[in-house]
Amino acid sequence: MPSTAGRNTFITNSSLEQLLFVGLMAVLLWAPLPFASNRIWGGHLLALLVGTLACMWLLLFLLSRVRINSQVWKTIRVPLGILLVVQLWVFLQVQYLPRSVVELLSPQAYAWHLKSGWLSLSLDREHGIYYLIRGCTLTAGFFLTAALVNTHRRVQLLLQVLVFSGTFQAAYGAFMVLSGLELGFFVEKYVGKSVATGTFVNRNHLAGYLVMCLSAGIGLLLSQITHHSSCSWKERARRWFQLLLSSKIRLRIYLAVMVVGLVLTRSRMGNIAFFAALGVAGAIALYTGRRYSVRVIVFLLSLLVVDMLVLGKWFGLDKLVQRLQQTQPAMEPRVWSNEFSLDYLADFPLTGSGGGSFYGIFPNYQAPNLQGFHQHAHNDYLEFAVELGIPATTLLTAFVGLAFWAAIQLQRRRRTPLYRGVGFAVCMAIVWAAIHSTADFNLQIPANALTFVILLALAFNCRALPGLHDDRQGRRPLHAFGNT
Repeated sequence: MPSTAGRNTFITNSSLEQLLFVGLMAVLLWAPLPFASNRIWGGHLLALLVGTLACMWLLLFLLSRVRINSQVWKTIRVPLGILLVVQLWVFLQVQYLPRSVVELLSPQAYAWHLKSGWLSLSLDREHGIYYLIRGCTLTAGFFLTAALVNTHRRVQLLLQVLVFSGTFQAAYGAFMVLSGLELGFFVEKYVGKSVATGTFVNRNHLAGYLVMCLSAGIGLLLSQITHHSSCSWKERARRWFQLLLSSKIRLRIYLAVMVVGLVLTRSRMGNIAFFAALGVAGAIALYTGRRYSVRVIVFLLSLLVVDMLVLGKWFGLDKLVQRLQQTQPAMEPRVWSNEFSLDYLADFPLTGSGGGSFYGIFPNYQAPNLQGFHQHAHNDYLEFAVELGIPATTLLTAFVGLAFWAAIQLQRRRRTPLYRGVGFAVCMAIVWAAIHSTADFNLQIPANALTFVILLALAFNCRALPGLHDDRQGRRPLHAFGNT
């Protein structure tokens, strides 16, 4: 029989790890609230919160109070290594180097520098350092998800937290529009009036966040779909009454609220990306996960028919359709401004101009008839490429590609319904990002970037976690100090 001291140590260690997990969930809820953490103070606060959790985990690890399972480590070490290499490159960008080295690596950056002495590859060191802090925050968030979301129950809780956060943002944004109050994060909105923005500034970024939360919610609901056939009408009626009283109905309502919020954003690409991502992820799920029944098809169709046509009609779907019909891509500044970003890229193809430097460099390529101040490129691919260089951008693309492959494998090989639902959620989120990033900069927004990275981390986690059946059999969990 284990000693009392041993039992106390077990309880203490489990509680400490659980406390860190709760902290991570709190950060996930907080990130979108202060203007999506897209302010200097908000970004630094988010970095402080995530960094504190990471330091606490490291301290406990050094004290042998927590650990990461070897199987989980094997699944995340390559993607984590990619993220670390990219952060190392951004660190190198802001370092002062001999003039000859800068001239060799980036002749254009060398030509643009005016001061004497050693130079940096980044043309904006101050924002480059802030960019590095944000990148390290995302990397730490990815690792903390792998280290702490290490049981079936915690995976479920993380998805539920995203559903709760998305529902709040959608309901808050819809209430502001329908009531006419038009408040953002404790202040009156100065942009985006008459459309839903939640506590975000830009409606497109709220739309992106809602699609990620919808992905989590749809994956969670898919994992709860049963495949039992009823033999009689009495049995079917009993199951329908059970369904009406179950948590599935509440979750379905939350999804409907988020769809209403998505429609009220009037975001063209956000809604298009949602439709496309749902269709592609559904097709992948049906092809790879042959255990899914016709109920899955009915459920996915209900999202399109019931939510978008019925609820959307009540909350302004016709206005969104009208806006889409009036769209002329050739006349959209966000589309034809990419031509100038390509000229920008031609001068900094390998090293980039430095993380966070787009806003200061792009005016030098901006045509006179392209009016306005462009803080970001309306294309995530181009912004990563011009700031970090093509090699670093290729690494980030490979990171997302690995997560996409892991999500597909979850649906092909895992029998645990929740992990298969995670696979669906990650596939849908990645397809959304691939489409929406062609016309916006969601991944430059700290809250959206952190949420996206955490979802990708789940794909790697769930490949190594034991199934629910294993947990119920009492087998040793992947972490050393208990369950949540």
